[in-house]
Amino acid sequence: MNPDLLAAGVLLGPGLILGPVCLFGHRLARRHDEAAAAAIAAFRPTPPTPAPVPPSPGEPQPVAVVVHLDAHRRRTRRAA
Repeated sequence: MNPDLLAAGVLLGPGLILGPVCLFGHRLARRHDEAAAAAIAAFRPTPPTPAPVPPSPGEPQPVAVVVHLDAHRRRTRRAA
């Protein structure tokens, strides 16, 4: 057998086998990147909510909800 053909087969063989696999992976990566770019381009941030207006001095102040922790604790205690 011709040594040049043998060398060409050894050098080009893996490229001919792995080349389509790598190209297929690049195509999938490109599809993924295009989908991500489309999702990023379609994003529209929500407008910020306006700050609450503080009550005037004559109005009553809002009351915070108070939770009594003792009412929500378990009644059972472990023996020491």
